Amino acid sequence: MTLDGNDIRILQILQDNGRLSFRQIAERVKLSVPTVSSKVSNLERLGAIRGYRADLDTERLGEVSAVVTIKARPSDLPMVAERFKDDDEVRQLFFLSSGRLMLICTFTGTHLINDFAARLGNIPEIVEYDIASVIGVAKEEDRASVVPGLQAVMPCQQCGRQVSDRPLRTRDGPNDVYLCSPACMNVYLGGAMPK
Repeated sequence: MTLDGNDIRILQILQDNGRLSFRQIAERVKLSVPTVSSKVSNLERLGAIRGYRADLDTERLGEVSAVVTIKARPSDLPMVAERFKDDDEVRQLFFLSSGRLMLICTFTGTHLINDFAARLGNIPEIVEYDIASVIGVAKEEDRASVVPGLQAVMPCQQCGRQVSDRPLRTRDGPNDVYLCSPACMNVYLGGAMPK
């Protein structure tokens, strides 16, 4: 689903400063406050906005970051990743096309990097790993690049399949509901699935 210019501008404003009120955003985008509120709610329901948080400076907090790459058999990668999903030191976890995992970790002290390396060595599914401490930051931005023509990819609210082109839309009270096909629309609205 293609986001319109106002959606793009709202995302850019929120990405720059997520603390702004709907009134402040409305003034910048030249829309009414209820329109901005509705658009933000819709972007949250689509999953385009995952949340709002402060942008903290890791180094100013006296913490140390490291980039960890892990190699395991492709069939073992999901299981290895699962071990780190609830680990507070692992701040980001990515599956790479090279068949590896990349972890961005933050530690409250450099000695904890060694402890983390010891834990990695105790996971038999890990074939090899590499840990590189971050010694300086030249650029650090949000991963989302908010540009004109941006597409929102969302799950069909009936069957769960990803809808990327033109979803069907209906209203459920004050909320927009996005569906992938006329069949899912029919089921969602209370009809039976065609045979």
